[in-house]
Amino acid sequence: MNKLIIIIFILFVNTPLFAKSGKIILTGQIKNHTETAIAINHIDNKKLASAELDVNGNFSISTEMEEGYYLLNYGRNTTYLYLYPNDNLKLTFDANLFESTLAFSGKGSERNNYLAKKSVVEAELTQDLETFYKVDEATYLSNIERVKNTLSASLDQYDVETYFKKEEIKSLEYARLLRIQNYTSNYKFYIGETITPSADFYKPIQNLDVKDTKAYKTQPYYRYIVNSVWSDRIEAASGVDAMLDVFRKVPSKELATSLVNGFYSDISTNKERSKDYLDLIKRITNQERFIEAAEKRYAETLMANTLQEGDISPDFSYESLEGSNVNLSDLKGNYVYIDIWATWCSPCIKQVPYLKELEKRYHDKKIVFVSISVDKADFKNAWKQMIADKQLGGLQLFADKSFDSDFMDAYAVNSIPRFILIDPEGKILDPAAPQPSFAKTNTLLDRLLN
Repeated sequence: MNKLIIIIFILFVNTPLFAKSGKIILTGQIKNHTETAIAINHIDNKKLASAELDVNGNFSISTEMEEGYYLLNYGRNTTYLYLYPNDNLKLTFDANLFESTLAFSGKGSERNNYLAKKSVVEAELTQDLETFYKVDEATYLSNIERVKNTLSASLDQYDVETYFKKEEIKSLEYARLLRIQNYTSNYKFYIGETITPSADFYKPIQNLDVKDTKAYKTQPYYRYIVNSVWSDRIEAASGVDAMLDVFRKVPSKELATSLVNGFYSDISTNKERSKDYLDLIKRITNQERFIEAAEKRYAETLMANTLQEGDISPDFSYESLEGSNVNLSDLKGNYVYIDIWATWCSPCIKQVPYLKELEKRYHDKKIVFVSISVDKADFKNAWKQMIADKQLGGLQLFADKSFDSDFMDAYAVNSIPRFILIDPEGKILDPAAPQPSFAKTNTLLDRLLN
């Protein structure tokens, strides 16, 4: 089954938004490059421009654009840019250490160096999941306000233009609101527990104007909020007719396009309503290629074999850090806790400290901690570098075909991090085991091992 089908479904022609438009130049050199190209995309991920890398990792992009936020894409790595006509930027980074080595020089470099630093600071402020998330409502609001204030103070340290500062202050506030909106889902994802905030908690989102078409086109975090609000409204509708009625109230063509692409994903991620989303797509568009892709995804969803507790786990044979092949069957006689991850996956990296704690806690027990990377083959050096940099323990393996590996297929792995627990006889205890950061993971392993 194809795991990463990207459908670019263009319903409408966008009209120019900014008065400020012109040419920008972005040149640079990438150390330890494995990818063959680098690209600048719009915030909806439509490509603006790209360039091939030469043998030394050098590239040059010259393109017409309009002022605003963009995405720099290198393989699986992405970072925000803010571009302005006549920018002449030079970029350098190490492909093995993307975020921490991004550096810009030239015209427009101050605002983009700030954005590169912003990403690192955010990761540091939110790394301790229990301190950040597992707190009472008031403390969480204080935590996200602290993130906003810290980044605002960082912005003041850079000699940026007034127009960028104005837009970035808006962006920081939208990011704060997005953290309010995502609180319960993030809490469940990282902590493994369900919470119910007070009615007042969501007032900032309820009071937000979700029909601001200019902000939707220019502000990435506002875009996430609005997509989620409208997706939730459509999901809450009972039946395809009611879903279509909500969809018809969507305030912009660009938002409608984004939502329809989301319906395609919902076919497999929301299995209980797969048919509703397929029928909704058919009611909205007559584009045959898109409908065919949606029908194929629906058929694959229905046919997917789901491994259950008690089934014998499929085997794997993957290359270890030392270069030898390791089979799951080699580990019989031990419990096996499998972590499926990748170097580009931020939620995966957040689990690293907790996984290391599990390894330390149960180091003398009959359990093997196995981390399987689904990085592409070209990222093997980045994989090795991250293992060294973060001093990762356990048994480190590299999947042979990324997400298309037979083992990943068998477990229907289409998102990460993913954890699997197998008993000493090779039987599945949990095909979607709790994450290392969950308190119940310790409880479960204590019961099994003690």
